[in-house]
Amino acid sequence: MRDISFSDLDLLSINILVNLYEHKSATFVSHKLNVPAPKISRCLKHAREVFGNELFIRKKHGLVPNEFAAKVYPIAKEIIECSKNLQKLNGIHGLSTTHHFEIVAPDIISSPFPKVLLNAIKNAGKEMSFNITPWTKNSINDIINGEVDLGLCCSKMLDSIKDTNDSLNAIPLKKLNKVFLVCHHEHPILKEEITLESIAHYPFINSNMGQSEQEQSPFQEFCQSQHIKLITEMNLTGLTGLFEYLRSSQGIALLPYSSIFTMINNTPDLHACRLSDVESERLYMHVKEPYLYLVYSDSNKDPNLRWISSEVKELVELLLH
Repeated sequence: MRDISFSDLDLLSINILVNLYEHKSATFVSHKLNVPAPKISRCLKHAREVFGNELFIRKKHGLVPNEFAAKVYPIAKEIIECSKNLQKLNGIHGLSTTHHFEIVAPDIISSPFPKVLLNAIKNAGKEMSFNITPWTKNSINDIINGEVDLGLCCSKMLDSIKDTNDSLNAIPLKKLNKVFLVCHHEHPILKEEITLESIAHYPFINSNMGQSEQEQSPFQEFCQSQHIKLITEMNLTGLTGLFEYLRSSQGIALLPYSSIFTMINNTPDLHACRLSDVESERLYMHVKEPYLYLVYSDSNKDPNLRWISSEVKELVELLLH
C-alpha cells in the first residue's frame, strides 16, 4: 500500500466505502446517499487506487469486503462519525446535504442560466451545486447512464428515442415553430426580400445546436422536398464557431431560438432577424416542427431533481418567446 494523504481520499469516497461495507449493494448505497450509480463506481475505483487494494469482491449476492477492507472499515467509520459530529457543531445534520447536478443545454439559451440558478438556489435555501455544459450527440446516453442529471434539447424525433428506453423521461416544453436568420451585418440578403427561396441562394450553415441526434435541419428538409438547390457549406454545433464563421463568409444560419437576439447584441458584425410568419408557416407545412424537451432519467432519485427541473422550465419560459 502506498502512502495515503487526505488530499487523495475525499469524504464522499470514504462514506461510500463505509456504506458499501455495511450494505454490500452499490444500488442500495446509490439510493441512500442520493449519488448516481456511475459516481459510486468512480469513487470505489478511486479508493481502490489510493489503497492499492481491491477492497471488495463482486459476487452474485453483492459486494463482499475482503480482509483488507475489514481493517480499513473501522477507521473509515470513525472518520465519518467525526465528520458528522463536526457538522452538528455547525448546526448541520447529516454527512452532506449538498446535491450536485450535471446539466446539458444548447449554449445559445444556457448562457444566463448560472447566475439565475445560483440566485434561485440561494433564495430557496437549497444546498446544491451544478455544472452546465453544451448538449452533444452523446448527451442522451449520458443521461440514461447517470453521467448527466438533466438536459434540454431540440428534437423532432425524441419520442422514438424515448420508446427505446423506459427510464428516459422527455417533457416537451416549447414548440420551436419560429425561425431566426443569422448572417454578417452587411450580407446582401438583408437588402432583398427574405424568403425560403432567397435564403437558398446563399451558402447554408447547418447548426445542430442542442439537437438530440444528428439530423437534417428543417430548412434542409424543406429544400429537399421542394427540389430547391441548396449548398450546405458546413455543419457546426457550437455557438462560438458559428459566429466566427458567419463573420467571415456569405453563409446563412437558421436557428429556432429567440434568445439569438440576446447573444447578437453582444456580438459585433452579425445580424439576426426573425423570418415572417408566412415563411415560417410555409416551412412547417412541409416538415415537422421541432420541440424543446426537458430530459432526465426516472432512475435518478435525487429529491431535488424536480425542484431544479422546475427552475430550468421557468428559465426557458423567460428566455424563449
